[in-house]
Parts: sequence; C-alpha cells; structure tokens
Amino acid sequence: MSRNTQLTKGVVRDLATNGLPAASLDIVRDLAAEGCREHAIRRTLGLSPSQWNALKKDDAEGELSPLALAMEEGRAEGAGEVIAVMRARMKEGDTRAAEWLGDKLYKIGREDGPGEAPRVLIQINAALSPEEYARVIHVQD
Repeated sequence: MSRNTQLTKGVVRDLATNGLPAASLDIVRDLAAEGCREHAIRRTLGLSPSQWNALKKDDAEGELSPLALAMEEGRAEGAGEVIAVMRARMKEGDTRAAEWLGDKLYKIGREDGPGEAPRVLIQINAALSPEEYARVIHVQD
C-alpha cells in the first residue's frame, strides 16, 4: 500500500469517527452563507460524494449532523442578510421590496382563498368565419 493511500485511508477513518474539524465547518458556513451549492462546498473541502453523504447523515436520534447543521446555519445567515437588505429598501419606500417580503417571507395572500384555483380552458379557433363563430358562442349585437 502506498503512503498516499495510507494517508487517505487515515483521513477517511478520522472523518468517520471524528467528523470534520471546526475550521472546515467554518468554511462550510461561510460558503453556504454565500449561496454556494453543496457540490461546490464538497469539492472545496476535498471530499468524495460518499464521504459528504456519510458526514451529512443525521444521527440515530434524528438530530442534524455537524455538517448539515453548519450548512443550515450558513444558509440562514445568508437569507438573513438578504432579508435585512430588502427590509431596508422597503423602509425607503421600495414597493417591490415590500411585495417580495410579503410573498417570500410572510406568505401574505397565499393562505387566503382556495388552495387550488379552478382551471378554465378557453380555446378559440381563429379560422372560423363570423357566422361559424356565432354558432359556437352566443354573440350579442
């Protein structure tokens, strides 16, 4: 077994037993706050997909793993920054920011009314003559 393979197996074994070091979890939080996708964060840390999945798996009690928790904390921080900017714009009178906050954050207007809107399909054949069209749809003069 080569020295490189021995080192890699040691890293994999350490990851499985100890998880990611605190510095790596800080990197995960920072990248998640910036909106980076999971595969980019995984590659930045130099983890294989199987290592990533093993580290991200919840524990036996259903609690988030340290990696999954760091991802959620980073995403929450990034979302908090976006919301703070939109709130500041709203206070300056930007109505689009207010609409965005109402829609995305507070879900205003979504709970009101029916859960599903009725679907209506109206199909008009433009190739009909006025007389043919009058037979299909009652036209008032």
